[in-house]
Amino acid sequence: MSAEPAARDRVPMIDLRVLVQIAVMWLVMGLSAMVVGWLVLFGFFVKSAALVAIGMIGPFAVIFLVGTFTPKASPLTETAGRRVGWAALVTLSGLVGAVFYTEVLEASEPAEPPTWLAIAGLGLPFALAAAVLAHGLVVRLIAVGVTVAAVAFGVWLPGTMPADDAASRVAHANLPGGVLLIATPDGYDFPRLTVGDDRAALSYGAGGRDRPLRAFPSLTMGRATGETTELVYRRDHGDHVFTRRVGDVEVTAEVSGQADVDAAREFVLSVRPATDAEVKRLLPRAPGRNDRDVLARFARTWSRLAE
Repeated sequence: MSAEPAARDRVPMIDLRVLVQIAVMWLVMGLSAMVVGWLVLFGFFVKSAALVAIGMIGPFAVIFLVGTFTPKASPLTETAGRRVGWAALVTLSGLVGAVFYTEVLEASEPAEPPTWLAIAGLGLPFALAAAVLAHGLVVRLIAVGVTVAAVAFGVWLPGTMPADDAASRVAHANLPGGVLLIATPDGYDFPRLTVGDDRAALSYGAGGRDRPLRAFPSLTMGRATGETTELVYRRDHGDHVFTRRVGDVEVTAEVSGQADVDAAREFVLSVRPATDAEVKRLLPRAPGRNDRDVLARFARTWSRLAE
């Protein structure tokens, strides 16, 4: 044997049949996601593992057919029995990757890729899974490297955008004085917030038998119109009404006249700026300020199926 053929034999070659299998897998799974992807998403939404499994029956069959028509591309597609296991591995791995990709897209909003890129991204995890199981060490190493790089990029990219936080929610809500004030009296459930007409109102429902403020106390907040910071008291249709100024906000507490006046006074005096957790509980997320933690979103999505 001449030196030239021997040297060529030592060069790692990529089998064309492997590339065909990967390319076909990428294409057909991207198209399959357009057809049955809604059913899988609905399964996650309603927390039904069974519905997700049903939605993946079609992709599993398509993947099996790809393996049938490209049997020489992987040691696991050479026989019908092996192809079943291969199709199951590719289906499960691809689903995990597609869910991760979906979370990256949602965490990156309001940025939105072109439709063709979104479809290509959904098919890529299945193609990478097939590549990892294909013939050829070079193909496998490239597939692993691309997978690691794609995951790292998907985790990093949303973090470059403004994240959801309490300040953005308060700013978007256009609250009086630009701040959310709250009181959390004992014996009452966490309040409900209503915002409108340059005013914000907190309504309280009884959470137990001990109700020092009696039924349905409320706090109303608007822009301060007076200069005094003194506590002002009056009676309105028999109810206790206390008003105080907190920064640029005028807070009015309305409490049943059956309650002790001192309890009503303590109620309005306990008003304070809401914590970040309380802001996120009361106010909706501002547009374009999604949860940017892709890994946490990914874990929550899968945990829904175990609930």
